[in-house]
This record gives sequence, C-alpha cells and structure tokens, in this order.
Amino acid sequence: MDNVKRTGAIALGFVLTLTAAACGGDESGTPSGGGDTAGAKGGTVTVYHVNDVEHLDPARNFVTDSQMIGKLIGRTLTDYRYDAKAKKIVLEKDLADSYESSPDFKTWTFKLKDGLKYEDGTPIVAADIKYNAERSFSADMAEGAPYAHEYLDCPGYKGPYVAGNNAGKGCTAIEVPDEKTIVFKLNRPVSSFDGTTSMKVFSPVPKAKDTKTAYDNRPVSSGPYKIESYTRKKQLVLTRNEHWDAKTDPLRTALPDKFIFKFGDAEATVDQRLIANGTADQSSVSFAGLQPENIAKTNQANVKDRIVEGTDICRRYIAFNQQKPLLKNQKMREALYYGLDRTSYRDGRGGERLAAVVDSIIPQDMEGYKAEEHFKAPEQGDPAKAKQLLTEAGYKGEKLVLATADSGLAVKAAEAAQASWKAVGINVDIQKIPGDNYYSTQQQDSAAADLITAGWCYDWASLTTIVPSVFGPDSTAPNKAAQNNYARSQAGWDKMAELAKETDKTKLESGLSDLYVEVMKTAPLVPTVQDLNVYVVGSNIDNAVADPNTGGLPDLTQIGLKKAN
Repeated sequence: MDNVKRTGAIALGFVLTLTAAACGGDESGTPSGGGDTAGAKGGTVTVYHVNDVEHLDPARNFVTDSQMIGKLIGRTLTDYRYDAKAKKIVLEKDLADSYESSPDFKTWTFKLKDGLKYEDGTPIVAADIKYNAERSFSADMAEGAPYAHEYLDCPGYKGPYVAGNNAGKGCTAIEVPDEKTIVFKLNRPVSSFDGTTSMKVFSPVPKAKDTKTAYDNRPVSSGPYKIESYTRKKQLVLTRNEHWDAKTDPLRTALPDKFIFKFGDAEATVDQRLIANGTADQSSVSFAGLQPENIAKTNQANVKDRIVEGTDICRRYIAFNQQKPLLKNQKMREALYYGLDRTSYRDGRGGERLAAVVDSIIPQDMEGYKAEEHFKAPEQGDPAKAKQLLTEAGYKGEKLVLATADSGLAVKAAEAAQASWKAVGINVDIQKIPGDNYYSTQQQDSAAADLITAGWCYDWASLTTIVPSVFGPDSTAPNKAAQNNYARSQAGWDKMAELAKETDKTKLESGLSDLYVEVMKTAPLVPTVQDLNVYVVGSNIDNAVADPNTGGLPDLTQIGLKKAN
C-alpha cells in the first residue's frame, strides 16, 4: 500500500461523527473477532508492509503508516482514538492531564499527567516536548508536520542544531515554567490547537538522547512499546516498554507483548499467506489491503469472517508541478485535468470495491466541501476538450514525467493515467520511486517530477489543515511553497495570509472553502480517488479495526490476539 501524507485534528470539538458513507458502509470499522476490547494479553502480532516507513523520528513522522507505528512507541499531548462501535473519532488527552486557551486562542497551556516515563524509567518532562517542537524548525527535520514552525511565534528561529540556538533560549514562544507545564504562544488564533498537539512534533524527545537525523533509527519510547531491533527495509521489532503506565493512557490497550514488522514482501504474496491462514500467519495482519485479483476470495467460508473493511479521511490526487516550464501554462494543466480518465485510474487502484472517484481533496462529508462546478469534467475525462486545450497551450509533444510510489496499485494507477493522457496526445513517462523515500523526494525542488501522485489526510476536521497545507506557502522561506504543496502553486497566498488572522471559526472555514474553489480554478492538481480498504487478517487476530484517522490502516493500538501465541 502506498501511503499518504496527512495534516491536523478536530476543530474546537472533541468528537467527529462519521457518516456511514465516510466509514465505508455498514460493515466499515466493524471489529474482526467481535467485541470492543481484544481478548488475551500477550503474544506476538506480525505486520506485513511492502515498504519500510519513511521516518520514525517524531519530528519527521508525517505519513500514515509511520504514524500508526508511531502511536505504539510515542505519545503526544493529545491524540485521536477511533471508537469503532460509535463510529466516531474522539480527541483524548494523552500526555496532557488538562489544558486551556486564552480567549483569543493565541496562548495555550498544557499540564502533564503524573507518572509519565520513558523506556529507561526517567521522567517525561515538559522541556522534552518543547525540545522536539524546536527540532521541527530544523532544515534536517523538514519532512514532518509543519505546525510548530507555522503557528509558534518564533520568527527567524532555525532550530536547536544551529550554533547559539537563539542564545540558548530556543523558541521563546514555548515556555516551560516547571516540569509539568508547557505554554505555547501562537502567531495567530488557532481555536483547534488542542487537535494540533496530536501531531508527532508534540511528542517528547530527551535532549541528551537526541542523535539528530540518526534518531530516526532509534527514537526513545514514551509509549507502550520500545524498539528492540530495526533493520532498515527488512524488519522492525517492538517489545514492551515496562515503564509505560496503562492508567495514564486512554488510547492504547497494548495487549500483545511484541510486534514484528516485516518489510518488502509483495502485496500479492502476503494476500496468499493471510488467505491461506497457515499456522505462521494466524496472528498476522497487513498494512496493504487485499489486491484486486483476490477480492473474490473474500466470500470463501474460511475467509469471510476474517475480513475488515473501512475507508479513511484521505483523498488522492495528481499535482502539476508549476516549477516545470510546461506546467506554468494553465492551458496545459487544464488539458491534463480534462485528459485524465479517473474511472480508469480508479480501476488501476483496484476497481469500485477498493476505490471511489472524487471531485475534491476535501472529503464530501466535511463542512466546507463543495461539488466541483468550474471544469465539470466527466469522471471519464473529456478527450475533445483536452485536445483543444493542448492546441491552445502550444503543446508539441514534449515529455512529462509522472512520479509514483513503486508498489502495485500505485503503479497500476499511474499506468492508467499515462494511458489516458497518451490517448489525447500527451507524452508521459512513469518514474517509480521507493515508497520509503517517495514524499521526501517530491518535497525537494531539485528532485520533484512534473506530475506527482500524492494523497492528503486532514489532521483534524478543519480546512485549515487542508487548504494552506496543500496550496500554501512555507512561512519560513519567502516565496517558497509549503512542503506538501507539490504543485508549487502560489494562487491564493495573499488571501490565506488574510484568513490566518481571522478569529471567527465560521468565517475562517467559509473563507477557506471559497478560497479552495478559486485556487482550483487555476488547475494546480486533479483529484482522483478515495481508498476503500479491504483487509484479511489471521484467524487468531482479535478486534481488528480499520482506523479512518490513520489512513484506514488496521488500528494497532486496539488489536489483540484471541489466544496468546
């Protein structure tokens, strides 16, 4: 499964109710194995994944697969828990015991719980959370969530690795009056900052254990599991953190004794293992949904009771990189928009059981969504309109490069896009990039392709975590696009800056909804599909649930075994 980037949490509120459609139908989110709590304590769960993850360092962890693993080894001030029975995403206090904001939502104060410890038994203190947030200002940590350097009032700060570190004061917008109190002073009102602090950049990192970029390989655990061993691209083994206190944690059941993540096996191979349900795989799950060729097997008597279905809050799209000469031409971008057959793209991603065509990167059940009314391109595309626009653009057959992660469905979808563009006369080559380095590559201006397959999940149910993230500027570098603005579009930046000062949440969301419509008129990207995930799990797995808030992946914070193996 190629994973998607994500952004923030649930604005102002504590519960986001998911409609049946958002949950993928009546069966979505229903636990495999029944019950609300998994059974036995102990045993080992094996998790197959076609790729290694990009980052485990909490300052750099911003992709759905690594975030799911990150929930096992790290904790944040707040975090989201998916309640499968109620079909709700609930904001919980994780490390935080309490928090409050000033009336203008520009100052937020958090108090930590008692008894919080790292894997070595040392206490987790507020200064450790400050330090990790400061690390995210560093150029070496650019892949992570942008919210610390976007929201905190630390102009010009470059992170703790720069000589002097602001005369030793660090980011002065973060205050730590004592070991259990941390205060954030923001450069704008953020009414949903309690959701923002669910991001991994608000996890603790003890300064004495920081190894800079090498921290990626061995972050210190504040969660229920610690890293026993990690061989990149092969295997990650997590074992219990004996100093984790379940009484302080409302999110993680931590029933298995161990998780073994095995990287590199092809999705189809893993499908066959899990369908066969051999002894070695009865306590196994996969981060990849079933491949299309195996969907028919879900009705088999020995398989159908082991199926988990669900969707997620993410939307996929293809961005048109406007740093490239051909794509500075809006007529060319519009030709690509009209020329894409999104139904064939959907079929490349597995067909109607595994994907659904979308017309926006804003989820349909989210406040602020508006049906696309400007281009009105049919799902099958409009070849005649595309050819007309190519003529107007003066296109002469120049080659474009479409980047994709190198896993199965991603490649098939890219090939479908290539074929539909070829049919209207656009010459496209495909560049396959390893999934464990895909987004990092596309964030580099020098390495990014012309056409970039991508995905985006909001971090909380607010357009502030979609529009500025996907279309906005990098606040730390003038005239540079934000790290996830793969189109390198500058449309709407002035209006975004104006809306950032808005204190009325309703006006802010309405303004961003209108701005999304205006930006999309410039064709910076074409929305493609949302995933409909179908998993098969081993027969000894209990309480397997697809978590819509983490890319629809199996929720490892709730999973257990029927019998300890």
